[in-house]
Amino acid sequence: MDGKSTCALEAAEPHGLIDRRRAAAYVGVTAGRFEQLVRDNVVPPPVMVDRSRRWPIAALDLVRQSVGTGATEAAVAVPEIPPCDASSEPLRVLPDEAWLQQNAKLVQRVRRSLLSGNEIRALREFRGQRQSEISMHGYYGSFEALMVRGYVVELGRKPPSSRPLVTYRLTELGEQVLAALRDE
Repeated sequence: MDGKSTCALEAAEPHGLIDRRRAAAYVGVTAGRFEQLVRDNVVPPPVMVDRSRRWPIAALDLVRQSVGTGATEAAVAVPEIPPCDASSEPLRVLPDEAWLQQNAKLVQRVRRSLLSGNEIRALREFRGQRQSEISMHGYYGSFEALMVRGYVVELGRKPPSSRPLVTYRLTELGEQVLAALRDE
């Protein structure tokens, strides 16, 4: 798939994810064969978005090549997708100084308090997902408090503004705190 059609598909589908029917068509197989490829680990497992299974277009590019050549090895590595528009804004990692000033009341409250139960549960989300980066829909005060503490950073936020898909990454300090937390 060329860059223009990938960008068109990303514009049509939020976050570069497509459902099973479109994923099967993209790979060039029937929906039933696509499910078999998922069970055989040729297609990586889906990403859950609002209780719906979605597949990253980038991962399907690898599957499409392996299905076209008849290869049977698993296609689990997801390549980086180049931005569709060279004029797109650069990656802004939060919290930056402007964010901290804008949320000054939150910063003061968090710095005076101990780590809350909700913040601990939010940190444990990383352990449950077994990765240092997670994406969630909506605004979460616990994650913002963890940002103030320096345990996580916000990497990106995708529309809609009422309930965006927010991506957080665990910092080195956050990994140390998470490692120190005992399982209950």
